[in-house]
Amino acid sequence: MRPVFKSQYKADLDAAQRRYYWGLTPAQRVALAVRLNAQARAIYAANPANPPLPDYGRTVLKSATPIPRRGR
Repeated sequence: MRPVFKSQYKADLDAAQRRYYWGLTPAQRVALAVRLNAQARAIYAANPANPPLPDYGRTVLKSATPIPRRGR
């Protein structure tokens, strides 16, 4: 269950959200970021006027030229 913060002042809400976020473990913060990203993608995809999102990370990208490397 996600916490619900209530206040008359936006600054108090922002501070409470910051405290909550930084009180999470790194793994919980990553899981939260993944969930927020999935929600944002779903909202974006729900609008038919938006072009489809690319599938970054799901396909293998190939290049015709080699990647330049720094000399040692």
